[in-house]
Amino acid sequence: MLVRFSVCFALLLSAPFAGAQSLPDEEAPPAFPSELILLPQSVQDAANDGLDAEEAEVPSDLTPVDEAWYRAQIAYLGGDWFPARRYAENAAVAGHADAAALAGIMARDGIAQERNIPAAVDWFRRAAESRHPVALYQLGLLARLGDESLGLGTPRHWFDRAARAGHIDAMVAYALALRASGIPQEAVLAREWAERAAQQGSAEAKYQLAMMLDEGVGGPRDAEGARVWFERSAEANIAEGAFQAGMMWADGEGGPAGDVEARRWLRIAAESGYAPGQGQYGLMLYQGRGGEMDREAAAYWFGEGARGGDAESQYLYAFVLAQGDGVARDLETAYRWVVAAGTDNLGAPVHNQDRDRLQAALERVLPLDVQARMRELGSAD
Repeated sequence: MLVRFSVCFALLLSAPFAGAQSLPDEEAPPAFPSELILLPQSVQDAANDGLDAEEAEVPSDLTPVDEAWYRAQIAYLGGDWFPARRYAENAAVAGHADAAALAGIMARDGIAQERNIPAAVDWFRRAAESRHPVALYQLGLLARLGDESLGLGTPRHWFDRAARAGHIDAMVAYALALRASGIPQEAVLAREWAERAAQQGSAEAKYQLAMMLDEGVGGPRDAEGARVWFERSAEANIAEGAFQAGMMWADGEGGPAGDVEARRWLRIAAESGYAPGQGQYGLMLYQGRGGEMDREAAAYWFGEGARGGDAESQYLYAFVLAQGDGVARDLETAYRWVVAAGTDNLGAPVHNQDRDRLQAALERVLPLDVQARMRELGSAD
């Protein structure tokens, strides 16, 4: 029988420090923030093909500040970091908000300079004075560092402002902050902000909205709506969303049960590398639900989920190893995995009577020294 997981995994909204202090030639250049690209497509293409920012022709009606920003974009897109930084900072000092946001990103990521977080904060603050969405969001991410010397206060303050300025990722971050507060009225707002971001295409927002609907956060539980949004998040490449959609189809939650659909969604989760999905997809194969029974493929996916740290997969893998079902019988390795299945990936005990019985059975036939060696191998993983 399939086991439904309801764990909400932590949301990584972005990697705020993706850049290094230097950019070796073999590294791909950092992507230009899409929210800041204002150049015509033809100029963007020319910049990517090596257009020199210093020599590029610019529209005759640009002010000196706008010209500096125009050249900064060309230089950055072409990977010419020092001119990009110089032009961006010149335009930023003159009050150009987009340029200030780019200058902050370059200081934060150590592009054409040593990484300098305080300088990044200063540049982002300049842009934030004009309610610049990217800058406000980046200040929220930097506030998460908890460095009081930066004087940023709470991340929620910045995410609130960025969300209201239209930044989609900030809407998600603000929704999660509201949800975490534990205040019922703020949970209602959390669902509203998550839905607003989801409707604008945010994959993470689709998943978080589905979780809120499924758990009844910010309003009545809506299993039907949750299933819809889990599927939409899966279509946007969220593996956890595919897993939850598959489990809801298997259990008949939020609509009719359907093993074929359940198996399809769980396969997507499994092939995306999501460990719980790998174990549950393997179980569909093992039981022949939603398609042909395939014990060898099932054992493979149990093993993938086990190595990915999923306790249910670890138990299932131990079971087939002990039985020699779809895989060569190996009692020693089975014991290693059944012991691992006794705790989840956070180290909390897992209460599973079937697992306990399997472990006890293996301990009756395996010598103590073998048990100790398998435990040691498992703890070293």
